[in-house]
Amino acid sequence: MFSLLFILFSVLIGGIFWKLRQQSEYAKALITQRCFELDLQLLSVSRSNFNFKLGEHFLQASFVFEFSSDNNNNYQGYLFLHGLRRPRFELPVYRSFEEPR
Repeated sequence: MFSLLFILFSVLIGGIFWKLRQQSEYAKALITQRCFELDLQLLSVSRSNFNFKLGEHFLQASFVFEFSSDNNNNYQGYLFLHGLRRPRFELPVYRSFEEPR
């Protein structure tokens, strides 16, 4: 009986790690695509936190990424995911349009 519970627990932990990895790869692909669309240089991506919730959206996570728009300054943006759905980006104002003098 103990070995069966151990195997079940191992499969459960392995499944959670697999889901975390899948979500991280999906987030990196979304962030890369968004930076490409906005003509930004992506510098780094990292997971900031995650929550396990029972229900439709099992794993909620947020990611922090750094990007540059002019190769001199870098900015931080955020991506919030509920499972593998409903991505929400939060980007700071990174471009200012000034009139030439």
